[in-house]
Parts: sequence; C-alpha cells; structure tokens
Amino acid sequence: MCASSCNQSIPPEVQQNVSVPSVKRKFIGNYSLKPNDHTINILQWNILAQALSYSEGNFIRVKAEIVAYETRKWRILEQILVHQPDLCSLQEMDIYDCFLKEQLPKYGYTCFFTPKPNSRCLSFEDDLDNFKGPDGVLLCYKSNLFREISRNNYDLPNDGRFGRQIFSSFELEYIPIACPIVLIGTHFKAKKQFARSRINQANALIGFLNKNYTKKTNVIIAGDFNGETDEPFYDILLQSGLNSAYRLLMNNSEPPYTTWKFKSREDRHEKEEFRTIDYIFYRSEKLTPIAYLELPTKNDIGPDGLPSANYPSDHLALQSIFLIHA
Repeated sequence: MCASSCNQSIPPEVQQNVSVPSVKRKFIGNYSLKPNDHTINILQWNILAQALSYSEGNFIRVKAEIVAYETRKWRILEQILVHQPDLCSLQEMDIYDCFLKEQLPKYGYTCFFTPKPNSRCLSFEDDLDNFKGPDGVLLCYKSNLFREISRNNYDLPNDGRFGRQIFSSFELEYIPIACPIVLIGTHFKAKKQFARSRINQANALIGFLNKNYTKKTNVIIAGDFNGETDEPFYDILLQSGLNSAYRLLMNNSEPPYTTWKFKSREDRHEKEEFRTIDYIFYRSEKLTPIAYLELPTKNDIGPDGLPSANYPSDHLALQSIFLIHA
C-alpha cells in the first residue's frame, strides 16, 4: 500500500451542506495488499462537543460562525465518512441524539452512545444555540462487516473533580473470517496537572483487560488520553503489552500533534496548545497496522489553529488500517 487516499466521495446530502473544502489528508503505508487479504479501518476522533465550542474566551482566534451548530454538524459527519472507517471511537460526542443517531445508520453504521456522568456540557444548558445534551463516547461499526456479541460501558476511577471519565466497549466478530475483536473507546481526565488521575485511569483500563481477556484477544483501544508521551500513563499502557499503531508506523514516534488551538489565559493573553494526546493502541497476534492517515501541517490549517473553516474540531482524527492475519 503506497501513499494513497481512500475513497473521498462524500454523499450529496452532506456535500451540499459543506461549502469550504476540507483539509486534505491521505493514508501513508508501504504494504501491498494481496487478493485474499482482509483489513479493517479504525477511526479515533475527539469531535469537540458543541456545548464547548463557543469561541469567546475559548478558541479566541475562531469566529463564531465557524463553530455554529448548523455548520459544524455537517462538517463532523463529513469527516467521519470521508475515509470510510469500519470502526469508530468518538469522544466529546454531544450531537448523537439530535443528529448523528439518524444520520450514521444511513451509511451502514451501528452505534453505541454512552453519555458521561456529570458531563461538563451540562453547565451550558442555558446556551440554547449550542447545548445539545451531555457529551460522551460513541462507538460505531459497519453493520455488514461485524456481528455484535456484546456492548458495555464502565466508569474510570473518580478523582472527585468535576466531570467523571468513562470507557465503552464492543465485543465483535469480523464476519468475513470470523475473527473476534474487542473495541474500547475512552476519554481520560484533561489538563496537565491531573497526570496522577491519568495514571489511575490507565491502571484501571489495564486491570479490566487482564481480568476479562487473555493476551491473545484482539484488542483495540482508541481515545483522547489527554496526556503526552512523556507522562507515566503512556508507559503503563505500553508496558502492559499494548502497542501504538501510529508509533509503529512512524519510526517509533507519535504524530507531532493531534490538537492545536489558541485559548485565553487568566491574564487574557493568548495561550497556544500544540500537543499529541490522542492515540490508537492495540494488542493482538492477528492485527498489524499497515497504514496511517497523515497529519496536516500548521500551514495546511492556517495561522488561527483549530477548529477552522475547513476542519470542525480542535482535535485531528487519527485513522489506521490494520491487516488481519487469518
């Protein structure tokens, strides 16, 4: 598989609601697929909750019309569909019940939405333009490719602060070759000062895996972990036997960034955040990542960071193609 892009044909009903061309991205890989090879395409994305997308004091370089709900909802759907994922893990999802619950099944997806207990979005119930309900984790699979065995959701350790964290799981069978796969989506505690919380959450996630599955189980964990690679939670996950799809494909390094934004500090000056905090981890004897969706440069996005007119979230989607060994 050489550097290439997937089928980027967007359905007309979506296309007619998206006026500005999206940031162009392509898959990078060096694997040539054989006729009988089977692959699965995994999407990981924090979509940015609509209730948290307000521009004043938050994304201070972003104009209000760029984050308006009627604009963003179609752009978000476009980005989910553009590279045709087979499995999706989406965080900060607060537009499922009001929009994607109807839309995604049209394109062949079965979905499982878990709202966060005590979601931060609930603080903005008076914002009639942007409040759409609590945010949470949305897992999706292509209905023609997978048979669902079970679905569950769990609380991560509660550190007593506002906004509890969760993870959700699907147990699935990849129908063409009857291959079992566990998909887990999660969203760890935010902000750098809460590294200890992320350690506890990583240990809880690994404890769940060790209690419920063997080392031979095909596991994919995709999420916004809210911490960079120098934090202890990252080593905890790798030392448990998990691997990072992007790290394997990018010469033992993660992408240079997965979120880029400008916010207002307490002194009202700009604060730039340019960090790698989203990952696709896996543990499997049968799954091998063979391609990844490249990250655009700052120049591709423009000087004002994310979200932008051509991208609806402050996080960039990660996407990896896995070869399934029979």
